[in-house]
Amino acid sequence: MNKLWLLQNLKIFQNLSKRDIDLIDKLSKMEIYKKNDIIYIEESKSSYVYVLKKGHIKISLSTEHGREFITEILKPDEIFGNFGDFSFDGMESFDFLNAENAQALTDAEVCKFKKDDFDKILSLYPSIGNKILKLIGLRFKYISTKITSLAYKSIDARIAETLIYLANNFGIKKISALSSGLTFEDCYQINIKLTHEEISNLIGASRQRTTIALDKLKHNGIISFDKKNIVIKDLRKLKNIAELTAN
Repeated sequence: MNKLWLLQNLKIFQNLSKRDIDLIDKLSKMEIYKKNDIIYIEESKSSYVYVLKKGHIKISLSTEHGREFITEILKPDEIFGNFGDFSFDGMESFDFLNAENAQALTDAEVCKFKKDDFDKILSLYPSIGNKILKLIGLRFKYISTKITSLAYKSIDARIAETLIYLANNFGIKKISALSSGLTFEDCYQINIKLTHEEISNLIGASRQRTTIALDKLKHNGIISFDKKNIVIKDLRKLKNIAELTAN
């Protein structure tokens, strides 16, 4: 599978001509990362823009206490890296997204551009910039909501929100998990393996409190575990829990 084929099948480059793709091909480089490989860290600000083709990437911030706070998990066709020159809804820039770390959560393949070369592509093809602004805008809204939840939501609510996010982005229907009175829409298997430590870093809580919250959901029949995958057995109950505010 060559780089040109991969570029043609990335959503942000769809509807471009063969000639356009050839130009983008010359300005890009494919990189392979193994699970847990560091792509860039906050202290060495990335000078590249990346488009994820295969696998999953973990985006995180470092707290003042040295802990990892995972802001999101990226899936194929999502973009990350240096967005300092973009703006959205009155914001001067997305520079806050540069103060982050990127690490391969699984084996991953990315299309990598030097920032100056990517700016050149955007000047030639404004439609690509419009697609990217939409994607980054959605990311910004999600991260803003997540940070608000840290202040106002209980740990139970935050873990429910996170499981719903994971189901929406990485879930597959799990008909074998159906319980009496539930529909096919209530049951999902989260098709990405996460440790309790990674889940705790997603919700901004200690590993111990995260494990207690997960065990409670399991005891109440709302989730179960299939090897290392979480199975959501009752999405409706999770949504109710997600509305709980902090005590």
